[in-house]
Amino acid sequence: MQKTNEIRHHISAVSETRKITNAMHLVASARAKKVIPKMEYNRLYMLQVQSVMKDLLLSPHIERHRYIGKRTRKHKTFIVISGDKGMAGSYNTAVLTLALKEVTKEITASHAYHLITAGMMGEEFFRHRGIVPDKQLGGVTQDPSLYNARQIALDVLERYDTKQTDQVFVIFTPFLNGVAGEPVCHRILPVRISDFREINETEPAHEMLYHPSESEVFRLLVPQYVVGYLFGAMMNSFASEHTSRMLAMQSATRNADEMLDKLRQQYNLARQAAVTQEIAEITSAMFI
Repeated sequence: MQKTNEIRHHISAVSETRKITNAMHLVASARAKKVIPKMEYNRLYMLQVQSVMKDLLLSPHIERHRYIGKRTRKHKTFIVISGDKGMAGSYNTAVLTLALKEVTKEITASHAYHLITAGMMGEEFFRHRGIVPDKQLGGVTQDPSLYNARQIALDVLERYDTKQTDQVFVIFTPFLNGVAGEPVCHRILPVRISDFREINETEPAHEMLYHPSESEVFRLLVPQYVVGYLFGAMMNSFASEHTSRMLAMQSATRNADEMLDKLRQQYNLARQAAVTQEIAEITSAMFI
């Protein structure tokens, strides 16, 4: 059995760790709740943008638009959104495993690709496996702002417009029903009518007049769609990460409480044993 001073030291160490995990649980919970209203605003905005885009995609005047047509090359750009920190359960592992799977497909097929990592965990993950990201964006996942989303969008739109890439994918973790969902790989460019299957149209396409032209309006809407989608993906990832961290720290705090209960029982037993030993020694000395 451990000595009382050893158990006391162990209790002190576990108590300090519990304070940290409990504080991280509270901080993660507050951060996740803070971003949820913004997610709803962006969702409503994106519904309007997608509704108009669906109307335009049903029009025969934009069939050959550069944001719609397929290209013969197979160059892909992957935007991988992960966290900047660990201790978030399986959050980072799940999304980065999916990203590695998609990138490995391109490597196996000898296809060129462009990899953008948003989050320090993603950069470290790929570098550890010998894959150097073409662009690293550390810190942006802790600040899911329109500015950061727009900077990423401008980069991929320029690459797409100049035919440096043919498809753009976003790999992130959606936030569903208050918890982190399964990571997804979603194509945002080129745009296809199948992407808007669940979106309701605002007005029948033949009854809507677009100025100066349907093609021009569509050209202006696509960048807004890309920015809005990336902004939503960043917020979903942010909420998923902090929810996963909140649950992980909650579990760690619960485990610390259970460990403290056991250690206190061990301490009481060790103290009783020590007292019993002292009494036995005093009693035996009296009869010498």
